[in-house]
Amino acid sequence: MPKLNIPLPSKGLVVDRPSEYVDERSSFNIRNMEFNRNIIRKRSGSSLLGGGLTERVMKLFELQVGPDTRLIRVGLTKTEDLDKPTSTWSNIAHAPLTGTADDSISVGYPLLTAEKIAVFTNGINPIRKVGLTGDTELLGGSPPIARYVRSFGPYLVLAYITDGGNTYYSRVQWCDTGDCETWSGGNAGSTDLLEDPEDITGLGIFGNFLTIHKRSSIYLGQLVTTSDVFRFDRKSTGVGAIAEATISNIPSGEQIFLGADGLHLFNGITAPLIDSPIQDELRETINPSAVSRSNAVYIDDLDEYWVAVPIGSDSDPSTIYKYNWRTRQVYRDDRPDCTAMSLYLNTTSATWDSAIGTWDSQVKRWDSSDALSLNKVLVFGNANGETLKRESGATSDATTAIDALWETKEFTATDFGIPDIDTIMRWTGMELWALGNSFDVSYSTDNGNSWISLSTVNLTSYYPQDDAPLNLYFDVLSSSIRFRFANTANNQVFTIKKYQIEAHLREMRR
Repeated sequence: MPKLNIPLPSKGLVVDRPSEYVDERSSFNIRNMEFNRNIIRKRSGSSLLGGGLTERVMKLFELQVGPDTRLIRVGLTKTEDLDKPTSTWSNIAHAPLTGTADDSISVGYPLLTAEKIAVFTNGINPIRKVGLTGDTELLGGSPPIARYVRSFGPYLVLAYITDGGNTYYSRVQWCDTGDCETWSGGNAGSTDLLEDPEDITGLGIFGNFLTIHKRSSIYLGQLVTTSDVFRFDRKSTGVGAIAEATISNIPSGEQIFLGADGLHLFNGITAPLIDSPIQDELRETINPSAVSRSNAVYIDDLDEYWVAVPIGSDSDPSTIYKYNWRTRQVYRDDRPDCTAMSLYLNTTSATWDSAIGTWDSQVKRWDSSDALSLNKVLVFGNANGETLKRESGATSDATTAIDALWETKEFTATDFGIPDIDTIMRWTGMELWALGNSFDVSYSTDNGNSWISLSTVNLTSYYPQDDAPLNLYFDVLSSSIRFRFANTANNQVFTIKKYQIEAHLREMRR
């Protein structure tokens, strides 16, 4: 019986062509799967990190000064910090904020009297500062209200300025050298970037340059030795970040961001779309009225940039696209109402008793670095006020089951070396090498419009031997077929290493 072998089916999501023309190792639909060493598995879950904020989480950020750290979350009105040993959040706001869900929080880390602090703004209230201890305070020196802040060299830089009741949408302003609480005299100054009429949409750091994003261009700012202090050069990229919280730097030496038409990589001169077959999906499905709420984080341990975006009628980001800069593959997760993502420094090591989930559900090494103290942990904030941290051994998101699926391409006769794509095939079986708890296997012969369940496959904690795979038997006549592996159960995982499809030409009759 002819067999089609698909080893390591981990080449990512491909949705820019009909599914019969997708690579055998790629997927036409992915939800809540992750990839490690080219193996696909149901993604890790998350656990609650302390109590809720009782309002929307707008930003999560961590101030790190030497070995000391402070994780802070900012809501619509509240500001709290985390006591890591007890996972307890405490109020540190000197006064409430008054922004809305569309007033994103921007953060910078300047020096004040030779000590690093954090400053943050929502573009509505005066800029606030906070150190390693104590409550928030207003940043001194009477700086203007600004929508964006960024620390660059010895300067705190502001952008999209409101001053004296007037708003300057293209203005960039900076403090005196080394003093983020002096905004007049010395080297303090400002300039208006008027080469194009658009508003500033965000700030970033790109090597030795400050990046100032607009919807259709990116300015590079650099320090100069003249009285100008800064020089700004406009790059005609045709695109810039549509949300500041999506700007990140990746190890390839590029700056990645979400533009109005998809994900882009800025190399200092141009900003082309990433070479990925998900761009059409992003362009066609992002909700333009809520796209400014998108947010992102780069995760070194995974070589991945995660960006949360609102799709369709979503008013908040509920879909995360995960871009691996090494493999150039993209995967997709569901995470409802994900309003903030960040990394924070874990200060405790996992123990036997503190491990999340059952031993059979563990998908990492016991001595893995992500279980040790001083590793970076991914945290999420949502519109309900919850803060959750990613747990490698967790099999749910708090108490919510993870709905995971992997959908194959549309297999046809051409995959078996038969040139006529509409040849009727007899599909007779599948061999699987997988481990975990269980998953459901279904098939479709009408391009995924309807599905027929084949079986729930029970798994063990070990892969089957090469000569003793898990077997599914069926008898289907069609010119094409696709398969779906899914698990929606709480506290369950599955991992697929490879599978084989058995099929042959339909018997000819006289």
